[in-house]
Amino acid sequence: MSAQNSGTAPDAAETLFTCAVTVSEPAGVGPLFRRLGTIPDVAVTRHRSGPQDGELGVAETLRLLVPSAAVLTVVIRTLPAFIRSRRSSVSVTITRGDRSVTFDGENLPDPEKALEIANRLLGDD
Repeated sequence: MSAQNSGTAPDAAETLFTCAVTVSEPAGVGPLFRRLGTIPDVAVTRHRSGPQDGELGVAETLRLLVPSAAVLTVVIRTLPAFIRSRRSSVSVTITRGDRSVTFDGENLPDPEKALEIANRLLGDD
């Protein structure tokens, strides 16, 4: 299991929001991990889990710790470039609790809507 903290670590007194990030293409996890690790105030860890019953292989997810919707917005705004850079069709899903949003080549996040999406993921409503 690898872990990476980037930029300045969020202050311990701040509220941190945990989000899980999954990539449809296993080969995309490492590149997305490295890309997200360059964003200030985002702590990114890489988690591997064994296969479920009847499945083969290892599932990898990224866990983000973000201090605010504004920082999650920066994460969301990096996804179009990442998705376009992949040779094959790839989708990225960000999940927090029972809320999730999936991005792919068909529905890339609009920069103006990124803060709205982040607020929906992190909000209490």
